[in-house]
Amino acid sequence: MNGNSSVIWAKTDAGRVEMQAKALVKERAQRNLLLVIDGVKTEEMLLANLAGISAADFRALQSLGLIAPTGLGSGARSSAGPSSRAAPLAPILPEVEAAPLDYAAFTAALTQLISKELGLRGFVLTLAVEKASTIEELRSVAQRALTQIGERKGEAVAAAARRTLYGS
Repeated sequence: MNGNSSVIWAKTDAGRVEMQAKALVKERAQRNLLLVIDGVKTEEMLLANLAGISAADFRALQSLGLIAPTGLGSGARSSAGPSSRAAPLAPILPEVEAAPLDYAAFTAALTQLISKELGLRGFVLTLAVEKASTIEELRSVAQRALTQIGERKGEAVAAAARRTLYGS
């Protein structure tokens, strides 16, 4: 690999818009990659778990301004700032707590939560988030995700996930 394998990528605002618009990325492998980039998994993890992608796909998405390195790879956790709170499932996007039903913020938080708690098992749910066009559809996907999290990881983790999405 090229030394960037421990880079953790996150979607930019443009990347989140692209998830809905589907205007820039036409290649299926790159669309799938953009879909699962969550600000948690390293490039190396994604390369190992997604068929048909290469390091060049990360560079292509970055050149379009759809993803950016988070600065959390290679043990650089100190640059994480407030989002590195010790609380379980602390919201990655603080504005989600203030406005839990803002479509864009809720979409981003839900996608990250599914990826973090369900990993590749949540792929179908992540696709459902991408297809959702209303806040009601997102709520339905969120409920399905919370049910699966509860079944796989227990009710305590599901309750924490619920707080992450909806606040107190």
